[in-house]
Amino acid sequence: MAARLTRIALFTLAACLWLSLFVLVAQASSPTQTAGSPLRVVTKVLEPFVIKEGDSLDGFSIELWQQIALRLNLQYEWVEVETVTDQLQAVENGTADVAIAGISMTAEREKRVDFTHPFFDAGLQIMTTTQSTPSLLQNILRYITPALLDILVIGLLFAIAMGHIIWLIERRNNPEFPHGYFRGVLEGIWWLFTVVATGEYPDKESRSLVRRILTIAWWLVGVALIAQLTGTIASSLTVEQLTSEISGPADLPGKRIATVTGSTAAGYLTEQDLGFIGVPRIEEAYNLLEEDQVQAIVYDAPVLLYYAATKGKGKVQVVSSIFKLEKYSIALPPGSPLRKPINEALLNIYQDGTYEALYAKWFGVGR
Repeated sequence: MAARLTRIALFTLAACLWLSLFVLVAQASSPTQTAGSPLRVVTKVLEPFVIKEGDSLDGFSIELWQQIALRLNLQYEWVEVETVTDQLQAVENGTADVAIAGISMTAEREKRVDFTHPFFDAGLQIMTTTQSTPSLLQNILRYITPALLDILVIGLLFAIAMGHIIWLIERRNNPEFPHGYFRGVLEGIWWLFTVVATGEYPDKESRSLVRRILTIAWWLVGVALIAQLTGTIASSLTVEQLTSEISGPADLPGKRIATVTGSTAAGYLTEQDLGFIGVPRIEEAYNLLEEDQVQAIVYDAPVLLYYAATKGKGKVQVVSSIFKLEKYSIALPPGSPLRKPINEALLNIYQDGTYEALYAKWFGVGR
């Protein structure tokens, strides 16, 4: 009897040990947090992925994470930072458990953090101000440069001076020429224009050597002024065309460009040896563009497209096709046990139609 009780006790003890071991393994592999230890999810405002309205957050990435957390029974709290660099540093040093917004996967970043499966196909695009069709008066005023004004003033002074000379010569020798000062000078200016246009003195019957020398001189000076005027206008048109047309990455050299410091767009511009103005937030780049302090913004395509269709509608436009393709992902601390469960949840979200519904809600059409 005692031996039987001993066997039962040993069997019970072994069963308890196995059960305890199973519970410990299950807890170690499960991402579910205890009630007093919610996950710290770090994010940043990046419309339309993360939109802040008052104290609440909304957007494509916010709703996607909410779906993941619901499926994995995760408790979490939001931690808001200013930049992607801040997000990556937070998960890298362990002050956050998850980072999500619009974080591009790169080989350099993969050395510092772990990434889940990508959840969005992105890339870079270029934004410029909207090119509206100017009126005739606006077109004329746009090309009135200081150089053009200088030539016009010199030509006017030359015409007035020559009008006086013609009046002084003709009033003494030509009875049909107006003798009054104002009428005579105006008639002299008209004769000057006739010389420049035809190369002939209006009084063709005159054989005066002085008049013939003056005719040649006035015609040469007039032609020179017209040539200078034409060259200045042509130069203005060329400069206007070179500085206003941006249709792709090949047009960026020589332009004033803005982008977000530390972004993949900043990395691309640096690789291409293109100077740029770095700002901490994309909203500041929008202001620079609309105030004509820069000519273009290079940044993530979906972010620029959303702004152009909402707050920037009628003021800015996105040009060129997407270049330097990228993928957005969720960043985790190296070796995080959350990686596999989140990947499984993402695949389920893709397969059951949830992702398509979210994409249509925030971007207007299906993926």
